[in-house]
Amino acid sequence: MSALVEPRQRPQDTGSGLRPVPSVQGGLGRLPFLIILAGVLVAGLVGLLMLQTRVQEQSFEVRQLQRQATELAYKQAQLEAEVQQKATPAEIARQATALGMVPNPYGVYIDVRNGAVVGSPKVVRGNEVPNITYKSTAQRAAEAAAATPSPEAAQPGDSTPQGTNQ
Repeated sequence: MSALVEPRQRPQDTGSGLRPVPSVQGGLGRLPFLIILAGVLVAGLVGLLMLQTRVQEQSFEVRQLQRQATELAYKQAQLEAEVQQKATPAEIARQATALGMVPNPYGVYIDVRNGAVVGSPKVVRGNEVPNITYKSTAQRAAEAAAATPSPEAAQPGDSTPQGTNQ
């Protein structure tokens, strides 16, 4: 064996018409890449615009609901103040008097544990404590109107001329 390398020889053209195919470059060209990039950007901008619109709608809705909650809180505070005012002992007594109720100086109690009546019930007529008047404003006004004498109806010829001094 010899250490010399023999040069390669080309195969002889057999006439079949075969030749090597050039290698194809893979990947997209420049124009399709730009079109895809522009599409992604447009889709992103449209999505961002829709998201911003929805956020603004929700913020408007939140402000409207907060305004409504504030109005309801004021209404609740007003109603609570009205309930507290109507629950005072003086107001309860006034309303009871307006209904014709009078306080009972003879207290009778019910034991809620067994339902027993403690004390002897007595009918109250309203004159048990003479120095306290149990009348509502409407009752006092009706009594005052009844006590005031009503003027008699004028008869023809009863009047004297106003300009004469006698």
